[in-house]
Amino acid sequence: MIGFYLLWPYLAVFSLYLDLKTGDAVGVEEHIDWPSFKNDLQADLDQLVEIKVKESLNNKGIKISFDSLTLSRQLSDKIATPKGLIYLFNKPNEFIEQIRQTFNSAIPPEKINPPAPQKKSFEPEGPNIPNLFERIEYAFFTDPTDFRLRFNKGDLSFTLDWQLQGIFWKL
Repeated sequence: MIGFYLLWPYLAVFSLYLDLKTGDAVGVEEHIDWPSFKNDLQADLDQLVEIKVKESLNNKGIKISFDSLTLSRQLSDKIATPKGLIYLFNKPNEFIEQIRQTFNSAIPPEKINPPAPQKKSFEPEGPNIPNLFERIEYAFFTDPTDFRLRFNKGDLSFTLDWQLQGIFWKL
């Protein structure tokens, strides 16, 4: 019984990984506590906007003009959806480049539109599973109902906090 409890969040992580990899928007939606995820994402984006504003003030050659609260809210509205998360997971550099262009006022936030995910099959052969484990920096319980996972995707690092809600682990 204890062994199952210890493996349980890892199974939830792997299930979300499969849903993201295969473009299963319904599966992704079930694994995430969306209101909490969106609030945390918006807070992270607020910090990023603040950094970009400070950089622009220090670098006279770059001008950034936007309302930071509106921008972070618009970006979190685009990313904090099953479609947005699938796009961010599968093509992080393309999505991040669109966000960078928004910070540099090259494109307005409303032009960032993740494409509809294409359902595809997942073959658990070859480098898929070892590749997943190579990306994970750490995974551990922070308390009996919380689990933290940190991994790399492309040039980006992500920390995911999972919480036991009822009988399911949710991001």
